[in-house]
Amino acid sequence: MQNKLFLSLALASGVALTSCSKLGELSADNFTVTPSPLEAVGNEVPVTINGRFPEKYMKKKAVVTVTPVLRYANGEAAGQPASFQGEKVKGNAQEIAYKVGGNYTMKNTFAYVPAMQQSELFLTFDARLGKKTVNIPEVKVANGVIATSTLLNNTALGSTAIAGSNTALGADAYQQTIAQTQQAQIKYLINQAKVRSSELKTVSVQDFVKMLKEIKADQKSFKLDNIEVSAYASPDGAMDFNTKLAEKRQNTSAEFVEKQLKDIALNTNLDTKYTAEDWDGFKELVSASNMQDKDVILRVLSMY
Repeated sequence: MQNKLFLSLALASGVALTSCSKLGELSADNFTVTPSPLEAVGNEVPVTINGRFPEKYMKKKAVVTVTPVLRYANGEAAGQPASFQGEKVKGNAQEIAYKVGGNYTMKNTFAYVPAMQQSELFLTFDARLGKKTVNIPEVKVANGVIATSTLLNNTALGSTAIAGSNTALGADAYQQTIAQTQQAQIKYLINQAKVRSSELKTVSVQDFVKMLKEIKADQKSFKLDNIEVSAYASPDGAMDFNTKLAEKRQNTSAEFVEKQLKDIALNTNLDTKYTAEDWDGFKELVSASNMQDKDVILRVLSMY
């Protein structure tokens, strides 16, 4: 079987819009999901989620419960939740230090149904800061579900019935092509186009580099169609300045990708583009933030 992969590297500038008195949003970069996409094994979908609370995130009186939820058409399945607490909370949950943050691992198994072949895995959060409930936006962390083993099992059962009818069976040369997308995100400081070393250590970028190496090591099973670099600038400021800034970000991010390809001697098409005013991305940041009057701001932004 040949898996055909299409990889896309998305790069964008971002500004954290959170209040220091609340818990901020988390992103997909804070989590690694194995396998990704999810895969059915028999009648189950096992998944391991490795997460990290960043430095100075978990307030000392905070309690956060994380629940994985696999959503599909007309249904969803909730996994086993896990709770984490700050240093001044008296409880039995895993303690996360405020200054240095902390890592954790969650293992879950979902009962497989065919509708899960088109599904998305989200992490939802129930958070308290003292006696006050605070909002942490849910995060999409993976797609699902590849059901190859289930399909093979059904095929084997069908083949047995045919063989019993004196029908000759033989292997064919069919190769299944599975299109996949691997995405990564690099965030830039405001008005800058330099790729910071800290951004290259994020989960999504590390997973992207790892995937390139896996493709190079097993080119019989994987085929890399192309890599797309998309660079953006936020809409504030003059249009001329934003255009030049977005173009510079396109160039620096493309240079990073080219270096990764050169280091492992992997050839592919590299497509680049930039957007001078990323209104959609700006609206997403505001929507996911805890800033005051964000509903008013979003109504104003909807006019653009």
